Amino acid sequence: MRCARVFAILLLTVTTACTQSDQRRVGAVLKQLEHAEQAGNFNAWAGVWTRDKSVEIEKLRPYMRPRPEAQYRAMKVFIRGDQAVLFVQRPFASPSFVTMMLRREGGQWKIQDQMWRDTAPDGNSVYALLPPGPGAFARAGSPWDQVAPGVDPNQPARRGWQMKAVFDESYLYIRIQSSTELPAPGSTIRTPPGGWPVLHIDTSDAGQFVLWDAVNVGDQATFDEHGKANSHRPFAAYMIRLERNDHEVFSTSAGLDPSPLLRVAGRDYDIRIPLATMGITDSRATRMTIGDAQRAMVSIAVQRFPR
Repeated sequence: MRCARVFAILLLTVTTACTQSDQRRVGAVLKQLEHAEQAGNFNAWAGVWTRDKSVEIEKLRPYMRPRPEAQYRAMKVFIRGDQAVLFVQRPFASPSFVTMMLRREGGQWKIQDQMWRDTAPDGNSVYALLPPGPGAFARAGSPWDQVAPGVDPNQPARRGWQMKAVFDESYLYIRIQSSTELPAPGSTIRTPPGGWPVLHIDTSDAGQFVLWDAVNVGDQATFDEHGKANSHRPFAAYMIRLERNDHEVFSTSAGLDPSPLLRVAGRDYDIRIPLATMGITDSRATRMTIGDAQRAMVSIAVQRFPR
């Protein structure tokens, strides 16, 4: 027993040291980016990006100029395996906040993507950007047939949809079942499906949330050799946005690009919300209910899986 305790302490110490080391290395990438922009050193700036971004980055070479005022301040670093999220504030420009996605490439951290914002991101949104592995429900094969419907069985035929919800140690799962086939994300559409409500999620230990879930019509354009759009295609873009107190916790979409939190197959629109985005770290004592704005169309006492 004593040896087991010593081993556990050593393992925790090594894991913590590795995490801190990776956090320092991710922070060093931000400093490299800052120094390259201050000096106008394009090669150094391009060197902090992943290889698959090289063609896109090279197009920016003619626009590189020294910017001595460039300053970046790391707000939060979150690492999961070989991927990382870095929240950054840049007081010298607008938008003032940037979320950077990084990937370990050849043993070094490189920037893979970035998203700009006018407001600081919610700290818990990192768990949507780098979601956890499958929870017990997904590992069991997502047995939706064992989950009770949330709408009176006589109602879906009239409303055109049904809804189910369940949660485990990692996720809240919501399935919206349409009475008709749903268009695949990215497929061509003219009129988006829908009719289901904005959802209110009440939790016993993390408060209340609002979930916007919809299908929007995206626009995919093609361009001629002069850079002018010469055609447009409307496509299905599924999206969710989780809010708390009228502030965004996170949002994601599945259209031309997939999302690990959204899946559409046949008549089923499946949504996964990492519990950590709601601040729930131990779901064993958590209770949840889901309803629409008026609590008239749907009201679900969400069951925990496994019971």
